[in-house]
Amino acid sequence: MLQPRLASELLTAVHLIVGSRFFLPANSLAKVLRLADPVVTCGEGALRFEGFSGCCSTYIRADFLQDAYDGDILAKGTTNVDFNAPMRAALARVRDSEGMDLSVGADGVTINSVTESKVELPLRWLRGMLEVQSYQAGMRLRHTMSGMEALRFLRALPRNANGRTPLWIVAGPTGLRMTAQPSHDGVRMTDSSRLRVLETLAPKAKSVALYADEAQQSSAWVLDFGPARLTLALSAETWRGFSGEGQSLRALLRAAGSSALSSVRAQLNWQAALDPAAIAAALALPAGEVADALRVLGATGLVGFDVAANSYFHRVLPFDLALVDDLNPRLAAARELLERQAVKILSNDPVEAQVGEHRVREVGQEMQCTCPWFAKYQGARGPCKHVLAVEATR
Repeated sequence: MLQPRLASELLTAVHLIVGSRFFLPANSLAKVLRLADPVVTCGEGALRFEGFSGCCSTYIRADFLQDAYDGDILAKGTTNVDFNAPMRAALARVRDSEGMDLSVGADGVTINSVTESKVELPLRWLRGMLEVQSYQAGMRLRHTMSGMEALRFLRALPRNANGRTPLWIVAGPTGLRMTAQPSHDGVRMTDSSRLRVLETLAPKAKSVALYADEAQQSSAWVLDFGPARLTLALSAETWRGFSGEGQSLRALLRAAGSSALSSVRAQLNWQAALDPAAIAAALALPAGEVADALRVLGATGLVGFDVAANSYFHRVLPFDLALVDDLNPRLAAARELLERQAVKILSNDPVEAQVGEHRVREVGQEMQCTCPWFAKYQGARGPCKHVLAVEATR
């Protein structure tokens, strides 16, 4: 690596997040798992390390672009490894004067002679990894700042702000600040302790950008170091990690039998940035179909999303694609409703349908349902199985 110490600090940040848990359910006190298992991708022009906190509420990715390393990518692919104590110790010993040797293979990662082997990934972790791509694709830039401005904000965060009370990050006369007052232009977040990992890195960044989706369900911080970047994405609350979301369900349901999906998938060749417009032109497909296909590919582990570059990148998560329904129980339940012909359309304009004992109605441009899931989340965590089934019939 051309900047050994910076590279080691970015990988240490990945290690810290995947070894952390910011929420512990009451029924899990006796079985805390530390899922220290980043996914590593060697692709065209980039080397990426990505992972999740144990609670799946915090996603982190370190991107090393071509100018960050002096070496060759002999083969392209994705693997996952266990970053444990020996690897952390090896990273801590890295100095610019001594260099850093990094080798990534199908069976593991070696840093300065310390090797970590490939491990299995739990399904909940995989669900989170798939969902966070959809959230990032829907984010827009909210604030930019220098590294020192970001550091001042991070140091001003309340040290005990790790509860469920939401706070909003807003622009002030001297930079970003936190407020308890809801703000349309602000960025909502809970548990600011998830940002602590950025404190030591912020002053070294050339710039820092803050992104958020329109529904205030997720946010992402991107630290730009020139040849390298660090992305930290947060779910709305620590207790509802990304693994329980359902932002890709509509695209997954629409993808059944789609010829566009297979055509777009055939274009994947470990690109560091996929251009939807170029793919649409090459395949003579509508832009909307290509966008849907990329969303589905993200939900099936075949692409990730780089919010800083505003583009998808090709990588393959190490899991069986036949498990998509297992990873998305609402999707499987909606398909079961369709197979049982449980959907009875009562009206088409606006849409109204009876699905079993529940009623689905189109209100404005949104679908609403009388089921407990919709009553609890109001669509913020994706559609319920009844809405999915109704939309599939249209």
